[in-house]
Amino acid sequence: MEISWEEGRYLLENIIKDYGLPLRVETFWDRLWIYLRALAERAEELNLTAVKTIRERLCSQVFEALVMASRLPSGAFPLADLGTGGGIPGLILKLARPEVEVTLYEAYPPRVAFLKEVIRELSLAGICAEVLHLGKSWPDRRFPVVVARGYGSVQKFTKHAKRLLSSPGVAFYLWRNDAEPWGGDLCLPLLERVEFELPQSQDLRTLLCFRSS
Repeated sequence: MEISWEEGRYLLENIIKDYGLPLRVETFWDRLWIYLRALAERAEELNLTAVKTIRERLCSQVFEALVMASRLPSGAFPLADLGTGGGIPGLILKLARPEVEVTLYEAYPPRVAFLKEVIRELSLAGICAEVLHLGKSWPDRRFPVVVARGYGSVQKFTKHAKRLLSSPGVAFYLWRNDAEPWGGDLCLPLLERVEFELPQSQDLRTLLCFRSS
C-alpha cells in the first residue's frame, strides 16, 4: 500500500530530525506531497521508473536533495540543475530553500513540459524549466551555484559545471557510489566530500562540493 499524506510527513520529519538537518518539514511538505504524487502518476510515461513508490523516493532522492539543500550557501542566489529529469534535485531544493532562484535544464521535452505544469500547479516563483541538451548547446548565462544528480559520472558533471559556473562559484554533485563511475580526472577542484547513508536501505551516497577554478 502506498504511503499516506500523514505517514509521509511523519516519515520525513523523523528522517530530518535523525540526521540533524536544519530544515522544517512544515514549511514545504504540502507542495512536496503534490509534486511527489504528480511524479508518481507520470513516472512511467516520462521514463522515470527507477524508484517505485513515494516512500522509496522520500528515503532516497528527497533525502539526498535535502542533504544538499542544507549545504548550499546561505541567502538568495541563482542555481542551475543540470539534467534534472523529473526535477531532482532542483525542484526539491526550491521547495526547501524558496529564496534560491532555480533553473532546471533537461534534454527531454516531455519532462520539461511536466515540470512546467508542476511549477504552475504549485504557484512557484523564481524557478523555470528549459529544454537544453548540455554538451551540444550551452546557455548564455553563468551561475554561482551548479548542481546535479545522476549525471553519468563525476568527471562529466565537473566538465559541464565548469562551463556554467561563474567565478567565484561552487558546484554540488550527489554521487551514487554504487551506480556511477568516477569517470577520470576532474575538471574542477574538490572542496569537500560528505558521505552519508540513506534511511532504511543504508545505501551509501556522497555529496561532492567543487569550486570554480
